[in-house]
Amino acid sequence: MKKTLTLLAFVPALSFGQSLVSTTPQNRTALLEDFTGIHCGYCPEGHVIMAALAAIHGDKLVNVGVHANVYAVPSGSEPDFRTPEGDAIDAFFPISGYPSGVINRRAYSGSTANGRGAWEGAVNAALALSSPVNVGVESNFDGTDLTVHVVAYYTDNSPAGNDYISVLVTENHLIGWQTDYANGNHTNYDHLHVLRGYLTDTWGEDVGDHVAGDLVERTYTFTVPGTWNIANCEVAAFVSEYQSEVYQARSVPADGGTTLVIGALTGDPQPYRAGTSATATTFAGNFSNGVGANEDYVITLTSNGAPAGWTSAFTVDGAPQGNPATISLASGASISLDVDVTPNAAPGIGKYTLTVASSTNPNAPILSEEYHVISGVHDLIVSNPQAEAHEPIYTEGMWNETAEAATSRADFTAFGQAGALTDVYNLYLNISWTFPSYTDEVANVLADFMDNGGNLMIAGQDIGWDQSGATGAYGTPVTQAFYASHLHATFVDDGSTADTQVLWETADAVFGNLGNSTIANVFVNNTYPDQITPIAPAVPILRYSATKIGGLRAETGNYKLVYFGIGPEQVTNAAIARLMVQASHDWFYGLVSVEEFDAMLNALGQAYPSPANAYVTIPIGEFTGAATLEVFDATGRMVMSGNVTTQNANITVGTSQLSNGIYSARLRTVAGRGQARTFMVSR
Repeated sequence: MKKTLTLLAFVPALSFGQSLVSTTPQNRTALLEDFTGIHCGYCPEGHVIMAALAAIHGDKLVNVGVHANVYAVPSGSEPDFRTPEGDAIDAFFPISGYPSGVINRRAYSGSTANGRGAWEGAVNAALALSSPVNVGVESNFDGTDLTVHVVAYYTDNSPAGNDYISVLVTENHLIGWQTDYANGNHTNYDHLHVLRGYLTDTWGEDVGDHVAGDLVERTYTFTVPGTWNIANCEVAAFVSEYQSEVYQARSVPADGGTTLVIGALTGDPQPYRAGTSATATTFAGNFSNGVGANEDYVITLTSNGAPAGWTSAFTVDGAPQGNPATISLASGASISLDVDVTPNAAPGIGKYTLTVASSTNPNAPILSEEYHVISGVHDLIVSNPQAEAHEPIYTEGMWNETAEAATSRADFTAFGQAGALTDVYNLYLNISWTFPSYTDEVANVLADFMDNGGNLMIAGQDIGWDQSGATGAYGTPVTQAFYASHLHATFVDDGSTADTQVLWETADAVFGNLGNSTIANVFVNNTYPDQITPIAPAVPILRYSATKIGGLRAETGNYKLVYFGIGPEQVTNAAIARLMVQASHDWFYGLVSVEEFDAMLNALGQAYPSPANAYVTIPIGEFTGAATLEVFDATGRMVMSGNVTTQNANITVGTSQLSNGIYSARLRTVAGRGQARTFMVSR
């Protein structure tokens, strides 16, 4: 392949007055170099984290998958994604395990290379820093050669001597083998952001030492190998110190990509708000034409996740607009661009994206701002990145709760920091087996929420281990202090596949009669249920054996807490898994007193016969008031229900219309929902 370099001699293809780079000081963007390999079993978890971060940060994050070292060595017909540049970079940084992430080639928590659980914090830290230089890039492909034009404009003096421009190519949708410890191996894995090669030297081109106001331009030409699919390729360019600190990185499609500045879109400084039914929440913003000529812009507002009946609209200089709307702006002109979101009585969370696109420059970046509204939500499920697959257990465990919603950890944190959780009474944290189990920011939001009367259920294996200080754990002084002060737990030991039982404390008034189960091998032989010791006033509610405690609950003057050392997804009996959530919910609301709960638990006897053929009989004890018997299948779907009017008798349930499988029957009274009794149908 051929690489050529042109110094300061490029004649831009842009129109007069147009620019690839802004002259206004900007913060840094983040370059995440993921050191990975097709035989790295934990690397798919890193890929999920990269995707989640990209969804949050958009073009402020550039992801590069560097396949290198022992886990990248192919076998037989497996693909070889290694590159000489990747091998050199891998050898230079202190990569001790895979996946490892290097973010902006700067130290985070004492090292430039960090495990996947640290990437979120490192990216956030990088994005908070100012950049001395803004970077723009334009890329074109003529069928043979790739031509890349890079512009660097200095808004401040270079802080550390000579800087370097680096340009690389990544490719998406390369299909091949991937080892995966959590989900099973893949023969046709979709590999994204795979490093294909550098147009510059591995460590970039020396562009000298610069001061504020300097403009540096470079053009690189590269002959593209025939095995690359240019339609799936992206070009990334960044300015850095030599083998060190990256100031700003930008990425564009390889064929026709550009960072052409079409203008400046500024959003509301508080994009996360609590809404009120029938009242508009207004987000104030503005936009200015930066094309250098008169221009038409297409403005669009889209909604994601909001309940039906919520309305949204935007105004330009106070005037309502259609959606989408085309607005003509003179060169350099500015407008106010506000968004109104009006919830109705339906509880929920709405995400609104406002975009501005240039009509005459379709390849230019589309500018966007996101706004978020939460309204009427009393029970909020929060899922960690990679734990979203287990969220249905939590939503099914809510049963008929009408004021629940679910969100991501990032959005929950932002709502909390904005003081927008005022309607939320109860939180359910779906941690599962993810790292970090929770961050400093999450701990601070949770502590404030609980200290002000909010209740918390939190569940997942290795939450305690993550705070233990063990090698590889992500706990910090902040998260460790929260573990003791608000989760009321001391970590004892990291469990193993030998811990196979889910044994409820039979004397506990809330969880004592949920029914024992076993721990399923959900994470492909990576079973580590936390063994913990409750700190008063917490009491044990779950054990793995007579001596190993795996769950607790606590009630203080401010809040109620339920903490499970395993996630519900690890409980073999799906009905009991859902009951872990349901019982927490009911206890938070005080739907039952201890006496009422005890009575409800005794209201249903064990179903027989099981397996059932044509019918099943369920003994009924005493209960107060009217009652309904509900029958649910293994997915949590209600398959039948009926009023119960007799007492101290039996209920006979016909099963001829039910498919073979496991079912649970539950008695609902005015006091709440009682113990589930499971039975099997088999013919």
